[in-house]
Amino acid sequence: MKIKALLLLSLLPLLLSATSMARAQNRAESWELGPYVVGTDFDSQAEIEDAAGIGFRFGYNFTRLHEVEILFDAVHTQDSVINQIDIDEGKFEANYVFNFNVQRHQPVVPYLTAGLGFVHFKVDDPIFGTDDETDSLFNFGGGVRFFFTKTFNLRLDFRSVFFQGDNVVLRDLDYQDNEFSAGVGWILGSR
Repeated sequence: MKIKALLLLSLLPLLLSATSMARAQNRAESWELGPYVVGTDFDSQAEIEDAAGIGFRFGYNFTRLHEVEILFDAVHTQDSVINQIDIDEGKFEANYVFNFNVQRHQPVVPYLTAGLGFVHFKVDDPIFGTDDETDSLFNFGGGVRFFFTKTFNLRLDFRSVFFQGDNVVLRDLDYQDNEFSAGVGWILGSR
């Protein structure tokens, strides 16, 4: 996980120079969609191995500054104690995104985000069988979009996800997972 983060940080100057030529913009009344790869740093109390997964997000830009988005992602991993229990985590989130879009054709757009959703855990234990639980979540974080064209962007995102277990799969504790995602996006339509 640390190697991926260092690699992405080392690519940042290249991305900034590549985007300086783009005449991009986060347009009002437009749709954004795109796939991403997510790396999850699970709370140590959950006893789940950190892992990567895939996801998809789509959103609607009401203005250049305000967006609402929906995202889904899934991670397959194992427990961190004996490494024999398979765990599938899936998330659904609805988020508000505030874009710091201060110029008309801004190639780099940082943003803050917060939202609500659900996290679903399914475990497959070779001894005790299969069980699952669904917990409500709150998340917040931020990120940056690097526009390469008017419609195509690279998006880097970090968020913290907070939820409470319900004693089925996870103990009845408060958990905080940290997630880093990297993906692409397309802006479609506009006023």
